[in-house]
Amino acid sequence: MAKAKKLKSGNWRVLVYEYTDENKKRHYKSITAPTKKQAEYMAAEYALNRKDESYEDLTLKEAYQRYIDSKSAVLSPSTIAGYDYSKRTYFQKLMPMKLSKINAKLIQTAVNELSATHSPKTVRNAHGLLHSVIKSYIPNFEFSTTLPQKIKPQYTIPTTEDINTILKNANEKIRVPILLASQGGLRRSEICALTINDFTDLGVNVNKAVVYDNKGIAKIKTTKTIAGTRFVPLPQGVISEVKKWQYFGMSPATLSGQFQRLVSKADVPRFSFHKLRHYFASELHANGVPDKYIAEIGGWETVEILQKIYQHTLKDKQEFVTKKIVSIFDSNFKNATQNATRKRKSAD
Repeated sequence: MAKAKKLKSGNWRVLVYEYTDENKKRHYKSITAPTKKQAEYMAAEYALNRKDESYEDLTLKEAYQRYIDSKSAVLSPSTIAGYDYSKRTYFQKLMPMKLSKINAKLIQTAVNELSATHSPKTVRNAHGLLHSVIKSYIPNFEFSTTLPQKIKPQYTIPTTEDINTILKNANEKIRVPILLASQGGLRRSEICALTINDFTDLGVNVNKAVVYDNKGIAKIKTTKTIAGTRFVPLPQGVISEVKKWQYFGMSPATLSGQFQRLVSKADVPRFSFHKLRHYFASELHANGVPDKYIAEIGGWETVEILQKIYQHTLKDKQEFVTKKIVSIFDSNFKNATQNATRKRKSAD
């Protein structure tokens, strides 16, 4: 508990912390009394009563800020930045309203309006945060919102030919990141955090990433998940190029900008830098590498997550896989098929 300080007037004052606003300014309740003992007693009583007060008089915007502040020490800077963005961007008609005035009907209306201009994924994510905020301060608040139906994502994965084309046209600054993403499955954030000391003669140790905080400042932190900390084997040709590379510490924004300009100039379908990671996983899967191993070196927490995202194979492998499947069962049931054919001919 804060200690009382004597004012010039002769009274004693205690400042009791209340909350931190959206500009990160801390707000306090001022408690004054004629004596130090009385001021501290009144402050303790006020703080105790606040624990039992209802949060229904909070506006939704204030509730969002309190929720974000409570999570800032345990969630990544990028996640907190996403929460801040959601608070500033979505459900703006509800934000000035007190929690006690918000009901399920108003929430459904807000979700319907957001669904008219945003993707189902965006709406679901925004609603998920809204639900968490309200339930944190009014646990008994019950609402069941009808959300837009999920849309199965359409993945455009580059082929080996596409990647060879962009590598042929890449400058020395962007070439190594392309190699690390397509042949090692590294994320953009992981590549930007690398140093030459992370590499060995066999591959690279991935143990950190660059993310942007809610002020747009790039910071180095641990990997996205525990599984993200890993060793990735790399071809000797890639390691050789890395050892000569002079652009360690590139920002994620610079990397993406360089890559998009390269793809725009090259004669290939447009795809993001992250799709090189999709290529990495799909290529290994198409060539029979066990999903468990792909998940380990790619930094996915579980095989289920890997399979959910990469349940497809490469376009330039599909014909091969299709023929392989057909040939397996042609071989397995060759005798049965031949016998059935002879019987039909005899019947005719």
